[in-house]
Amino acid sequence: MDAREEKQYAMTTVLVKFVADNAEAIGASEVAAAEAADIAPAYQLLTTAVGTAPLSTAAVTQRAADLRAELLDVLPAVLGPLRSIATKTNDTPLLARATLSSTQLRNMKPEELRDVAAGLFHDADAHAKALAPYGLSVPTLALLRGKQTAFAATVRGTSSLIDQRSEGNQSASDLLLVLMQQVYELDKPMAVFRFLNKPLYRAYKKARRVGSTGGGQGSAAGPAVPPNV
Repeated sequence: MDAREEKQYAMTTVLVKFVADNAEAIGASEVAAAEAADIAPAYQLLTTAVGTAPLSTAAVTQRAADLRAELLDVLPAVLGPLRSIATKTNDTPLLARATLSSTQLRNMKPEELRDVAAGLFHDADAHAKALAPYGLSVPTLALLRGKQTAFAATVRGTSSLIDQRSEGNQSASDLLLVLMQQVYELDKPMAVFRFLNKPLYRAYKKARRVGSTGGGQGSAAGPAVPPNV
């Protein structure tokens, strides 16, 4: 499975629970209920092929997302002082490396963010004395660098978990394709709940966004949704 498939797998893990928790409410639409009933069997075939408990992969994905967010949160604290030092010392190469926006960082692939962050902390080590007046003491830098180290350890972690326990990645990919097609079929009748049961529809869309860019991560389905009366 590639990174996109891993995100789809995490989403279907949450969606299966959502469907089970909200079966009665979904039953207001016979067609939606029929499509939803096909989700769990298709998912079970996939998890058998993957060869690991579904929530373990979702947990790894969630952990990676949390550590990525923590790293993105602390990087500006290093980038700003490095830019200042580069400007004061006319260090053009350092200025180029330290001139990264939050948007650029967020849009980086995991491997790219890992390597870019490692390079920035290498620059920080090289300018440790100059960074001290900015409040970035050696212990503080070590604390911040720990965020990069923790995130780096998760890069490709979900893939490794799946690859190590799957007897045939292609088989798992094929089964995921079938499951996703069933999910797309469920999307269509679920649209009626935009009118019939808005809380249910909002919760469904939230579950469907798990793993997507800008969406939630991990178990986002939450508890069963009450009928919209």
